[in-house]
Amino acid sequence: MLLKSTINHLMVVCLLILGALHAAQPNSVVATINVGVTPAGIAVTPDNKFAYVANNNNYSITGGDSVSVLDLTNNLLYTTILDESFNQPYTVTINASGTTAYITNSNSTTISIIDIPTNSVTGTITGFDGPSGMVITPNGNFAYVNNYGGPGGVGSGNGTTVRIVNLTTNTIVGAPIAVGQAPAALAITPHGAFVYVANYVDGNTGTGTVSVIQTSNNTVVATIPGFSGPFGIAITPNGKYAYVTNFGSNNFDPIGTTASVIDLSNNTITATIKLDIQPSGIAITPDGQFAYATNYDTLYTDTSFTNLVAGQGTVNIIDIATNTVIPPIIAVGQSPDSVAIAPDGLFAYVTNYTSNSVSVIALPTFSITAQGCQLQDRFLTHINLINKLTWTATGTSLPVSYAIYRDAPLTDLAGTILATQPLVFFDYNVTPNIAYTYYIVGTNSAGTLSTPIAATITQNC
Repeated sequence: MLLKSTINHLMVVCLLILGALHAAQPNSVVATINVGVTPAGIAVTPDNKFAYVANNNNYSITGGDSVSVLDLTNNLLYTTILDESFNQPYTVTINASGTTAYITNSNSTTISIIDIPTNSVTGTITGFDGPSGMVITPNGNFAYVNNYGGPGGVGSGNGTTVRIVNLTTNTIVGAPIAVGQAPAALAITPHGAFVYVANYVDGNTGTGTVSVIQTSNNTVVATIPGFSGPFGIAITPNGKYAYVTNFGSNNFDPIGTTASVIDLSNNTITATIKLDIQPSGIAITPDGQFAYATNYDTLYTDTSFTNLVAGQGTVNIIDIATNTVIPPIIAVGQSPDSVAIAPDGLFAYVTNYTSNSVSVIALPTFSITAQGCQLQDRFLTHINLINKLTWTATGTSLPVSYAIYRDAPLTDLAGTILATQPLVFFDYNVTPNIAYTYYIVGTNSAGTLSTPIAATITQNC
């Protein structure tokens, strides 16, 4: 029994050492991956293993129109897809089965189709005008694509339509759906009944709108006013709210600094949240607790709109329950454009347009509730005092291990517990008449730590 106990103890120590080597604070950048030229859109496969990045190639570098495929297990560039059909690739949309990625070519009239198992372009869908976004219906049969406007049509920023695609035949079906000017992004409700289209218009304060398309008859049933250069949109998993980033003007004057919250039950703006400079992309965690918004922060140095300079790109975290920004402000690369959250909720991925990179952010996925009390162990005339801690964890991707500390700086490690064991810890032979406070830190399989949870011994068991 002693040998078995020793072996088990060594296994626990080894697991904890491995966890410490990969441990990351929640809401921190844990990796930066170099990709192609001016990355814009990004999407993660349903199995959380790969991400596809549309490299917009804003500088028109030969061979720069590409799609980077990222290995998310190792946070490395896996491969780069080059194809003649790419023309300023802008967004990536992956179907629910994870077999196909659709790339909108914002400087043309097409969408490129990538076969994910082979990472090859197998065809195109034609008939758009500067397509800049795509959503797929829950049944996977149809897609909605917004036409921002391109050089082969009405010109950039002059588009006013959304088109429907039959994904069985990869052809456009039905008549164009008229929305507002410069539809920049769109999102579909979880049940697929409505598509919300953010219309950038001219980027001036209050001129932007959101069009609401009812998918049962493909008509616009509402137009929501009051946005300022709306650029990104995301809908909560419960389908109750939409969050829209207000980027401001393409000339970077006026500058946007807010996100608007739409109550989807009555299609009205119910809150305006102050963010950093030029909110761009936005994504919501699978549990619906938080929204992550990128802040582009790229401005001209003078009033003649010359010398465009990228500042420190950041990501704000919105607590959806309170519609408030919570710390920390996460520093990423320059000109952060889009953000995608992995389906398992473990990481967020941010494309840095000027830095030609993707920042990987470890996300908090669980919370811990702890309590403690004091026991007395009597042996003849001797009394030992024992502090007992118990706790529970809720959320997704729960901890695989817990560390218990006796101090807030987390330097005095009292013990470690694996998640497979009972979540209880005993601290023996403590001193009487002293208030003890312990701090519990969980680590999940991705190596992300929890915020230390304090448990103070206040009563006897």
